[in-house]
Amino acid sequence: MTNKERILDYLWSISPELATNNQIREGTGIRSHQQVYLLTQDLMYAGLIRGEQRGHEWVFWADESIDAQFTSPGRAAPGKMYTRAEREITWQVFEDLAQTVMSTHFGVPLTPGQVPGVPKRFDLVSPDKGIVGDAKYLTLVRGQRLPPAKFSVISEHVWLLEKTGASVTFLVFGNDRQVPTLWLQRYSTLASGVVFYFLTDHGVLERL
Repeated sequence: MTNKERILDYLWSISPELATNNQIREGTGIRSHQQVYLLTQDLMYAGLIRGEQRGHEWVFWADESIDAQFTSPGRAAPGKMYTRAEREITWQVFEDLAQTVMSTHFGVPLTPGQVPGVPKRFDLVSPDKGIVGDAKYLTLVRGQRLPPAKFSVISEHVWLLEKTGASVTFLVFGNDRQVPTLWLQRYSTLASGVVFYFLTDHGVLERL
């Protein structure tokens, strides 16, 4: 049984009750909060479960319209029903998280791709190329300063995004909020129409 199936079964087992990502994590035994967030967003986007954001927290419930497609094994015992699965947050995991969150934010699927005339493969591109973005998981040196090299990387990506001609361009940062904040303090006039976001490891999105 996959973790997606575990989440589906758990939501059916408590239906019609709602569950937060933390409750789903405890009920299925999936250890990583980030993985639960990714999977619930994927399931919701695919129309297999229902969900909504309430403040800074998402809640989910079983979709009665697909009752014939999935069945529940019964009420889950929190933390005991399944073998635990762990997935540590890395830049690869962050890119997956950013893809899910930003696709939900804009209401269209965003996948890696290129835009004609720009020699760069972007992490987050809409099917019509009208939305183009990139995900960056950066950190300060010794938690205190951002070296010029990283400033240059951000500036280069801003420049490349502007060259796409897309109606919506953005950078979504993870790990350390100070990285994009420090860059904006110094070079915000260079960002032009490129929007900066910060995404926490728990999937909370903030426009900077």
